[in-house]
Amino acid sequence: KAKGIYLIIAVKNQEDKIEGFLRSSLFKILYGKEEYIKNIIVADLKSDDKTKEIAKKMSEDYEQLKVISWKECKDIIDNLDQP
Repeated sequence: KAKGIYLIIAVKNQEDKIEGFLRSSLFKILYGKEEYIKNIIVADLKSDDKTKEIAKKMSEDYEQLKVISWKECKDIIDNLDQP
C-alpha cells in the first residue's frame, strides 16, 4: 500500500512470448526509474502451458517482479481502499 507505481500484466498461455515481453518491458520501465516502481505484478489467468513457470523464474532476477494468480491480484485490488 506504499505510494509508487504498480503495474499489473495479465497473461494466459504466452510461454512463447512472455520472457521477451517481460524483459523488454522491465528494461523500459526500470531503466533509471527503479525508485518509483514498487511492483510489477504478473497475474496468471490459469495458463495451462509454462507461462507462469517462466515468469516465476524471471522473478528470481528482478525483485520488483511478482507472479501471482488472478484471484490473488483481484484480492489485492479489492482491498486497496482499506486502511
